[in-house]
Formats: sequence, C-alpha cells, structure tokens
Amino acid sequence: MLKTHQPFIPQIRFRSNQSYLFKKVSIAHYTTSYGSRTDSQSNVFNTNLKQVCEIYDPEEYAYADGIIVSLVDFVRFPTLSNEKESYRRKHQSQLWLINIEESPRNSYRTAQINNVTELDDWFNLTATLKPESDFHIQYRGYRIKPEIVNLIQNKLNLKFNHTINSTFLPPSNSFINVPSIYLNTLTSVLNKELNDRQDAHSQACPYTCNQPLSTDLIQSLQPYLPPISPRVLNRNIVYIAWFVSNCDSHSGREQYVYKLRSQPGIRIDIYGKCKSLFHSHIIPTECPKGTSNCMEKTLSNYRFYLSFENSKCDTYITEKYWYHGLNGKAVPIVLGAKIEQYQRIAIPNSYIHVDNYQTIEQLAKELHRLNKNDSEYIKYLQWTQLYDVSEHYGPTARYDYHSTLCFLGHYQRLHAMKENNEQRQYLLKRIRDIFNIGKMHLPNFNWETATTKLIRISEFYNPKVNCWDNDFPSFLRRMINFLLIWWKLF
Repeated sequence: MLKTHQPFIPQIRFRSNQSYLFKKVSIAHYTTSYGSRTDSQSNVFNTNLKQVCEIYDPEEYAYADGIIVSLVDFVRFPTLSNEKESYRRKHQSQLWLINIEESPRNSYRTAQINNVTELDDWFNLTATLKPESDFHIQYRGYRIKPEIVNLIQNKLNLKFNHTINSTFLPPSNSFINVPSIYLNTLTSVLNKELNDRQDAHSQACPYTCNQPLSTDLIQSLQPYLPPISPRVLNRNIVYIAWFVSNCDSHSGREQYVYKLRSQPGIRIDIYGKCKSLFHSHIIPTECPKGTSNCMEKTLSNYRFYLSFENSKCDTYITEKYWYHGLNGKAVPIVLGAKIEQYQRIAIPNSYIHVDNYQTIEQLAKELHRLNKNDSEYIKYLQWTQLYDVSEHYGPTARYDYHSTLCFLGHYQRLHAMKENNEQRQYLLKRIRDIFNIGKMHLPNFNWETATTKLIRISEFYNPKVNCWDNDFPSFLRRMINFLLIWWKLF
C-alpha cells in the first residue's frame, strides 16, 4: 500500500528564546503518524511531567532534545549541506527514535524506501515488533488471573510474591538546602512519577505479566477449574472463519487457504474485502469495520479462526493473533512468525501453528481430530481460564515514546553536570528506577555513559535479513490470485 496522504516535510522555523526557571526537555515529531500531526498543542504529557517536559512543533525539530520519526510518513532526513552526515554532526546530542509498526517486508515498501541502508547511523532508539527493540511494539500482553492466584495460594498452599516492592523515598526535606530550582523540581516530579507508575504496574501486573504458569502447576489446578463447553457444530465438517482484506500478501497465505479449503470436510468462510460473491457464510453477517463486538459474535459460530499474517518475518505477530485470535471462542491457526517466536511471545497452548505440520493434509487431519474430540479441543481454550489479555499488560504498556525521551534527556543532563552531589546521584538512580519497574531494558542506551550508539537499521530490521517469504507479488501473480483463487474457487 502506497502513501495516500500528502508527504509532510517540516521546514525549519526559528525558535525564539524564552525565559524559563530551567530548560525543559523538549520532544518534536519530525513526521506525522499516518497523516496525524503532533505539535505543541498536543496533550501528550500528564500534569506532573509538563513541569519538566514539552512538545515542540515539527518545524522546530532542530531545537528539540528528542525526535520521533514514524517510518510510514517518512520522506527524507533533514540536511544542512545536502549531506546526511552534516546534520547529525551538528546535532549529535539529539536522540532520534524510529517507529516501525509493520513488518520489515511491508514497512519500506509503504514508505517507498528502496535502499534500507539510507536509514543507517542516524537513529539512537527503535520501536518495532522485535523484542530486541528499545520499545517492543506488542498489541497486547497477558497476566495470571487474580482468581487463579487465589486458588494457588488458598487451595494449593503455594505463595505468590508481588512483582513490585516499594522503593525507598527519602524524607521530603533531604535536599532542602540545595538552591537548585532544576534539581528540586526534578526531584518532586520524579518521585511522584515513580510512585504513580509503581501503583499502575502493581494494579496491572500484581504478580506477573507475560510469564506463563508451569505445566505442573496447571495440572494441579485442574480439579478447581470450571468445565469448558465448546460449541458443537458438525463433527464431520470443520468450520473455520477468516477475516481478511489484503488479498495479495507476501506470505502466500492465499494459496495456503485455497489448498486447505480443498481438503475434504474443511469449510472456510471468508469475511472482508477478499470474500467471494459466490460463497455464503453459515451466518448472514458482514461485520463492517468498527462494528462493536461483531467479530466476537461471529467467531462464536466457528471452531477455528485463521490468524494468518501478510508477511513471514521475525516476531511479526500482530492484532490477528492478539485481538482476533485470542477471542476466547475459536482456536486460532497461525501463520507468519516462526514456531520458536510464538513460543517466546504468545500464550502457551493458545494456538495451532501451521509449521508443526509437514503438509496441509496433516493439518486438516489434526483439525478433524480436534473437531471430534472435545477434551483435546478445549486444551487450546484453557488459557481463557488462567489468563487475562489486555493492552495494559504489554511489555512497554506504561512507557510511551514522549516520557521516555524526556527521562533520557534529563538523565543526560544530570550525567553531564560537573557537580557530583548527593541529589544529582539520587536523581540519576530515580530515573533508572522508573525504567526498572517494568524491566524496560533500552538496549541501545548506556546508563553508565548516558550515550547511545547509532543503529544500523539495515542490519536490525531488514526484509532480506528478517523475512523468509516472497517479495511483493507481481501484477500477474495478483491477477491470478484474484481470478483463480478468490473469484472462481471461493
């Protein structure tokens, strides 16, 4: 998909000097995000952080401490003398963060970047779907249900420790004689921010997030779990739903679905733009985009759901699994990231991975087996008894780009101070404590030196390195997909 909105290229605008009690750390969006502008009128900081952080207009990016780039709206880097390096040499202290929300295969095609190396040695921080990023973009996360924790403690007599312990705060008058308005204000802001984030994290993840229970523990819980009664449709026909609107994918999922649907007793109903005019669903619904709960109600009429990604790339696991697949009604069949990566990120035993089967015939045979055996089928739904799923449980749920760049900007200022007093050391630790709450690592930021290395995006997020699917289908291939697969046979 090519860009449909006009490209945004900010023109440097002089920023007048303003008088502050101290200089706030400033953030600017060099690009829009899917056409949406973020500027000084945007409300991105809470009341507390507004005391020490601010947003500049995109046109003032040259004066900002941190810069955010959304790749989907990226056009070109700023230059001073028609050389990429010249701007970065002059603005070495700026922290540039690149946000990539799609697979490596789709990202650069959408941004119309033919040579990925053009992005090398410019950015300090990354936000991608790879867990190795500074921000791991994950649509949702999971946690152990509170009632399951109660069962473990009260029925199994096992103790669960809370993940958050209170961090020692010195008395409010500890630094009362320090004359620095900057240090005193920052002390107040960071203390409140740490307490608020601790509270938010302890409420969202009181025991653990994105950590599964052991197999032995789940087995011990079985007598105390209520039974699951799956919907019985037809023991001889496997009913599968698929919501899809991109009919020409890199992953070749269209061909896979065609072959799977040709297996005896396999019925696949397609919803979305790729549905056929000649195939009726088992329920008369279309689920227009934005219709509340329509997909969940629809999936309750099926035993399985196809969570097929449009690309086969490292850790490319999207809303197709996290939102639609984990609906609690139909078992998701996944295609995209490798088995090992699903095992690392997804909820155990919540999906069926196509790569576990050497042939489509073997997968069809397994689906028929599960369709006839409810005790085996419900093993893929038992996670619904054990875990909650929410965007609040994701790996970076409480860390947005703006506050992170603000904290790192203050950390760099504190680190560069010549004074080595107690309050400065206290504030440096305070900022590290904030990131330790959710165990956010920021692999590209060195806490000892308060510096980052420039990232070679072509090595970190490159379709030639991170993907194993096909390049974008040719026009001829797309016509074949449309005429043979979708129009006639479905």
